[in-house]
Amino acid sequence: MPTFSSLLLDRDGTLIKDKHYLADPDGVELLPGVGESLASLARQGLRFFLVSNQSGVGRKIFSYKSVLACNERLAVLLAAYGVRFADMLFCPHAPADGCFCRKPAAGMWKILERRYGLNAEDCCMIGDKEEDMRFAAHAALAGRILVLTGKGLSVAARLGIPSSSVSEVSKFVPESPGHPQLIISDFTLLERGLILLRQEDEA
Repeated sequence: MPTFSSLLLDRDGTLIKDKHYLADPDGVELLPGVGESLASLARQGLRFFLVSNQSGVGRKIFSYKSVLACNERLAVLLAAYGVRFADMLFCPHAPADGCFCRKPAAGMWKILERRYGLNAEDCCMIGDKEEDMRFAAHAALAGRILVLTGKGLSVAARLGIPSSSVSEVSKFVPESPGHPQLIISDFTLLERGLILLRQEDEA
C-alpha cells in the first residue's frame, strides 16, 4: 500500500477530546477511531510521533509534570491497541515567549529529524488546527491533513473552505501554508486519506 513511513500527530482535538487546558490524566479520552486506525497503520510499519503545543505550562495554568502524566495516559490507552509512539514532544512555552519549538515553527520537526533521521518526503502531519498545517508546511512535510474533530470545523470555515465542499475525505490544492492538502471528517478515514495522498503523488 502506498503510504508514509512516519506520522506526526497533534494531541488535543486530534487524538483525544479537546478539554481546555487539560491537566488531569483521568480526563484523557481517545476520539472515535483513533486506536483502531493507528493500530492498522502500525501493523504496516508506520511510526508515530506526538508534536503538541502545551502553552498552559508557560501560562502557569498547569505543570510540566501534568503534561507528562497526560501523555503517559494517552500512551497507555493506545498501548491497548498495540500502538506506541516513537517519541512524544511538546512545547511548554507561551506564545509570547518566541521559542523555536511552538507550532507553527518547525522546531519540534528539527529535533525529530536529527534524532531519528526522518525524511520530510516520507512524513505527514495530522492535526485539527491551522498551526498544525503551517507547521507541516514550514517543515516541508510531504503531507498535511486536517481532521474535523476538535477545532477542525472552525478552522476549515476560517480558511474559507465551505462545509458543502467537504465530504468524508476531501483533497485540496493548498492556497497557503495554513491550508490542508486533505480533510478527513474523523480518524476512521485516516488510512484512506493517506492512500489518496500517496497515490496522487505517484501518479
